[in-house]
Amino acid sequence: MRPIVGRLIRYTLLMLAATTSFWFSPAPRTEDEYCGTYLHLTSFAGFTANCDGFEFMESARYPARLLAPRAVRQSRPLFVLLGSAVGYPVTWAVQGLKAGGLLPAAAVAKLPAKYRPLLGFYVGYVLLNYAVLLGALLLFRHLYYRLTVGRGQPLVLAALLVFVVSNQVTKAFFWTVHQQMFTFLVPLLLLYLALQLSERPRWRAALPRLAVLGGVLALVYGSFALVLPVLLYGLWLERRTVAVPELLGRAIGLILLFALPTLLWIGLLQLQGVAYYNHEAEAYGQLVWLRGLWQQPLPVFLALAGTNLSKFAATLPAIGPFIMLALVAGGLWHRAHQSGPPSLSELVGLLLLLLVFLAGLGYYKERLTFMLVPLLLLVAATELARRPVGQLGAGLLVAAALGWHLWQVVSYGPFS
Repeated sequence: MRPIVGRLIRYTLLMLAATTSFWFSPAPRTEDEYCGTYLHLTSFAGFTANCDGFEFMESARYPARLLAPRAVRQSRPLFVLLGSAVGYPVTWAVQGLKAGGLLPAAAVAKLPAKYRPLLGFYVGYVLLNYAVLLGALLLFRHLYYRLTVGRGQPLVLAALLVFVVSNQVTKAFFWTVHQQMFTFLVPLLLLYLALQLSERPRWRAALPRLAVLGGVLALVYGSFALVLPVLLYGLWLERRTVAVPELLGRAIGLILLFALPTLLWIGLLQLQGVAYYNHEAEAYGQLVWLRGLWQQPLPVFLALAGTNLSKFAATLPAIGPFIMLALVAGGLWHRAHQSGPPSLSELVGLLLLLLVFLAGLGYYKERLTFMLVPLLLLVAATELARRPVGQLGAGLLVAAALGWHLWQVVSYGPFS
């Protein structure tokens, strides 16, 4: 068996073991504690179908809904089209299973009425969750061994992967229709891109193509907008060989190329007589609140900024264990006074970029702040590799990870 096949199997089993165990977590006591529908698998097992999922599924079923005025998912059209591309084949498979008697009609009848015609799209989106999280695990493994320069220990990696697949984000969103699995993939992809641009000059030659690709990804999930500052970092690395005026011209070109897919999408909507609608900005004020810096008196804006920063700070305790793990691992290395792997400037820089981005969103949820967790785990991994913890230390880390997972299973919530 090829290593990659074995790895895919192991990571799939890890995800299934972690996420199916959440079915047996305590059920919500009242409907006020979640947005959506709690689906009972048995009298003692179930999970929440998030309220956002219904619009994703209906839009995947009828993609023309994206062209309607003020369509809720209009800012993320490519994720909906991915849902269509996966959902229709799964729907046909479900229909075949029902026709062949392999999927009892009684089982489908137990679903809430509005979900029955959308079952194939529901399953399709869950498969997308699986693919995104699997991609995050594979990328985490690559970055782990890359940052530790081959000094990484398999047991340490295994423990860190448990933290990636077992947390309040996967608990609430893996089995539902949502985009939260990108919480883990996006920061890892950004780090991979930053390292490639730093260490592989030929990647910097491909910056225009990467800008267009990044703009396409931004139509899948909004946080892919952070690809642009990473690309500008790659351009900045060329400063010693390129004159400043040319550098500025290239930067403007990258920004325009990155914006091109969105501009084309807006143009298509205009041809349909529809004004582009960004639900996240309109409903939650994501990022647009920053316009107040020049639209209102400075004291008023500073008061609003202080309020928003306090709201963001209130989400940080949710990732407190990971912050502590990174800090403790760093402290162990500094006491060891050993030489370590190459500079961590890209990793630290991305942590700062994400902090600024999350603080500036204007919409604050613990699940969003979890974007910092994969990078914090890599900080801890890199520091631990500078002073190998040995089999006993690695075993203790694995035990801590399993204890963390057990706590996630037995704890109450979150549900959405």
